[in-house]
Order: sequence, then structure tokens, then C-alpha cells
Amino acid sequence: MTPTDISVVGPMTRHAEDLDLALRALAGPDLLQRMAWRVELPPPRHRRLGEFRIAVWASSPLCRIDTSVSDLFDRAINAIVRAGATVDDAARPGIADEEHHRLFMLLLRAATASRMRDEDFARQQEIAATLADDDFSDRAAVARGATLLHRAWGDANEARTKLRFTWREFFERFDVLLTPVGATAAFPHNHNPNRDERTVSVNGKAVPYAEQLFFAGLASLSYLPATAVPIGLTGEGLPVGLQIIGPEGEDPTTIEFARLLAAEIGGFAPPPAYA
Repeated sequence: MTPTDISVVGPMTRHAEDLDLALRALAGPDLLQRMAWRVELPPPRHRRLGEFRIAVWASSPLCRIDTSVSDLFDRAINAIVRAGATVDDAARPGIADEEHHRLFMLLLRAATASRMRDEDFARQQEIAATLADDDFSDRAAVARGATLLHRAWGDANEARTKLRFTWREFFERFDVLLTPVGATAAFPHNHNPNRDERTVSVNGKAVPYAEQLFFAGLASLSYLPATAVPIGLTGEGLPVGLQIIGPEGEDPTTIEFARLLAAEIGGFAPPPAYA
């Protein structure tokens, strides 16, 4: 089966040590490539929390954060500061939030288009033919990406490659970038076929569901490793996570940071009645 671009899954574990084991068991070339190359992951950049150089990206106009999440996120960052780490909450890779997110959504929807049924793809073609240039709704993003011409995909992929070099320079100054996983904790599923009518509640206001993809896109677009670690429970008892993004190819660094942070603030906690 042909590997997909961007739209991928990773292992889920209760502890960072298990995640490290799972990564080393899963990472490697497929059968067709096995004769030519192998994966040799570098060791973590540091072994102590206080040695890390950390960038923090806590919010964006494109992804408003609920206070139930931001309060726990801020508490985790404060614990990291107390551990002695160097923290910069203003550092950015030099690309506007809107530009980055549009490129991510374009290539994401292009990657998932091959899984569409013929009738669904035909519908996306119909939608794409009616879109205005200034329509940046989620509906428009899906249709544009799904029907992208290969020449246009090549241009978008070239923009991504330039961005990968930008991230490379960024991670010469920082070891990890910390962000929220999403704007909220878990929410009820909404199966409305109209994507632009799907919303979640953030600080008591209904906002587009698609905003939840912003922080995931920071890592996914440029093939950066990302590890999500629990940082506490909301008042309703729902878990909240912090995303640790690292340099391309340096997965052990994000996993080790997750281990160190869990040791500092507490990691996986079994929910009530867990068996």
C-alpha cells in the first residue's frame, strides 16, 4: 500500500517509555526499501528538563483556546520554567499563521482525496468550480485541496520544502516547540455533513470545529515529530494535552521531553472506575 502524505497515525501509550519502544518497533523502511536503507534515530538532545531551550506557541487568532485548556497549559509552562529551562513565548518560524494553515489544509485535503468515493470526489469538483477566491471556509479548503491539479500540488510542495528549511533554522535555536493540542478538551461528535455548521464551544462561544486543526498542522505540514502529553483534567474531568514539536527526524527528543515533563508534573492518571 502506498504511504500517504501528512494524513498519518501514530502509537498511543500511557507512558513515554512505552512510546519510545513503540516508535523503535514501528519505524523503518517498508519491504520494497529494506535492502537500501535503515532508520537510525539520534539520541535525545538533553536528559534534563532544565537543559532544554523551549519555544512556546500558546495561542493564535486562528485557534482560540478555552480557558479550561489554557489554565492547565500555563501551569505546565510555569513548572517547566521552575525546572530551569529557557523559555521563549514569542519565537515563531517566520511564516504567518494564515499562510501556514492554508498550505497545511491544501496539502492535507489533497492527501486524503484518494480515499474519497467517486461520488464524493465529483461533489468536491462541483463545489470547487463555484468558489470565490476569498472563500477560506472549511468547505472551500476541502474542495480546493481535493481537486488540486498536480502542477499546483507541486508548487505547494515546493513551498512546504522551503518551510522545512525554515523550521530547520528554528530548531537550531530551540530544542522543542510547545503548543496546545487543541482549543478544547474532548467534545461530543457532530456528524453534520455541512462542515461549516460544525462548531465547538470555546469560552462559551460557538467557533468552527476546523479551528482545532491549527496546532496539529504546525507539526504535520513539515514532517515534524510531535508528542502529546497529558497535563491535567478540566473541571469536568476531561484530559487536556500539551503538544511537543521537535526537529525533523528527532523523535526521541520530543519523547524524552514528554517523559521528563511527566516526571515533573505527573503523567497518565487512570480515570475513575478504570479497569
